[in-house]
Amino acid sequence: MLLNDWKQTARTSLQEAAFALAESAVDEAIWAVLEYGDEDSDWTSAGWSEGDNGNFWYREWTLSALSQEAGVVLDLDEGRIGKYRAIVQKANSSRITIVTQGIVSGGKDVQAGTEVARYIETEFRKPNPAAYGLIARDNLNFNGRPYFDSYDSREFPYVYSFLINSGSEVTVGSTSTDKIALGLGNATIRGDLATGAIDDGSDPSGGATVTGDTIWEFEMDFPEVEIPDTTGWNDTAP
Repeated sequence: MLLNDWKQTARTSLQEAAFALAESAVDEAIWAVLEYGDEDSDWTSAGWSEGDNGNFWYREWTLSALSQEAGVVLDLDEGRIGKYRAIVQKANSSRITIVTQGIVSGGKDVQAGTEVARYIETEFRKPNPAAYGLIARDNLNFNGRPYFDSYDSREFPYVYSFLINSGSEVTVGSTSTDKIALGLGNATIRGDLATGAIDDGSDPSGGATVTGDTIWEFEMDFPEVEIPDTTGWNDTAP
């Protein structure tokens, strides 16, 4: 029993180290998305490889190679060998899927050839100042044909009627858990539609045109509005 406990403890230690490496890969992937964006040449020059179908990037790091590059010791203790991998969906949408793997092998307390791997799959939403175009707590009712879009102010011009410099990354919706709270009319949303309701397989957009995705079970913290102190104020100009 003591020997089995010893082996289990050693294996648990490997699993924890592998998970930590997988988390490191997530950080590397997010940094790459923010740094390289859609520039293929930047990804390849940084050591990433393109998938056969052209839809993702992938890369592997070994701690021994990183130690030589950084000039410091980054290896795991007790003779363990560590490496991590990342697969990143190409940055062609506001939400990007990232799958990472941390791998640890070797060590004096485990059987020769033992290798432990842990995986993490996460969905990363690129930060965007226009991510939330219009979000309501409850009912959201539109009349007529309102148009919601986003654009990069560093580029010029923006012409909505011809979709010139159109970002298509705005989000419109409600945190209400009742999808009926969305009264969009004939709106056009160049981006995503958000609702706090649970996905029941229906389309909550009604007669609206939505170019992006429907985000279900949407939650958002609204800041509390502090009513100013009007003591001593009056409506007479000084």
